[in-house]
Amino acid sequence: MGFLLGVLIFLLVVDAILLTLLVLIQQGKGGGLATDIQGVAQASQILGVRHAADFAEKATWTLFGVLVALTLLIHAVHSGMREGGEVKTRTAGVVENLPPAQPK
Repeated sequence: MGFLLGVLIFLLVVDAILLTLLVLIQQGKGGGLATDIQGVAQASQILGVRHAADFAEKATWTLFGVLVALTLLIHAVHSGMREGGEVKTRTAGVVENLPPAQPK
């Protein structure tokens, strides 16, 4: 199970890097207050709107879906690796070293 978890984490990191690069190379869609002030909104209404269904946008959504799916899969695999399916709380040895409670 440890090897599988390592492979899934590697794929998650590669997907995150690709997603970051893909988002950074995309051209901005415009909109908002800055474009209204500069008059770009009027020019885009006259010249037409760019099609939103291009390759970069589809790839971005696909990589995002893969990122979410890998995250959930890693969580499921990691949860399955716990002993007996029980959730162990992390106490860092503090609770185990406390003296027994005195009855009142």
